[in-house]
Amino acid sequence: MDRSGWLSLLGLGEDEVPELLVCEGTWWRAKALAARLPYLTEVRETGMPDLWWGRLDGVPVAYCTAYGAARVVEPVHVLATCGTPRVVQIGSCGGFGIPTGDVVVSSVATIGEGASQYYGSTGTSLPTLALVARAAACFGPVRVHVGPTVSTDALLAQPPELLTRWSEAGHLGVDMETSAVFSVARSHGVQAVSLLFVWDELPGRSWTETFSAAEVAAQQRANVMTFEVALSLVR
Repeated sequence: MDRSGWLSLLGLGEDEVPELLVCEGTWWRAKALAARLPYLTEVRETGMPDLWWGRLDGVPVAYCTAYGAARVVEPVHVLATCGTPRVVQIGSCGGFGIPTGDVVVSSVATIGEGASQYYGSTGTSLPTLALVARAAACFGPVRVHVGPTVSTDALLAQPPELLTRWSEAGHLGVDMETSAVFSVARSHGVQAVSLLFVWDELPGRSWTETFSAAEVAAQQRANVMTFEVALSLVR
């Protein structure tokens, strides 16, 4: 569909086109909505399920819980067509040599998912480097690491030898959305950045293992900060 068709489907007026889209890759949809939507006013769900609209200090903003590359490209594609100029991917990642609770800001994403090819990207996809630098400077006491990441389609199919290859290739983290977000954003002329906090420490420590109270607190702090920094990029 064209721009007018998408605006009609979403139920948005011309003056309601979001200035920012924040996408979060998470299993815990209800928990995420409860934590994120109170930051906004006039909140309502659009005509696309799980794509929420609201205002941040009067500025239109959209938020979507979108798990995996095939899902996340949909809100990015649609809102980019409508005129949204900027998208931020947030969520968690597996970190290579980086402790849980730190933040990874991707400078280039290796494409290990299947959606990017349909937006003209192969091999790697890139964020907006000015946004990378701006975002990385906003985390205060939370440690930030800027560098390459990789995105995959299969969370449960990451054998040790694959993790070792990713680590030896210099990747700082692995997630399921970042490279696809960069690909569709670039194809539509939209600015993009990815802000991920480290959950599991790879290789060797799974996301299913128990974390100490201090580690859980670090994860929670970084989880809040990624969203707050994302919102700070609205202008």
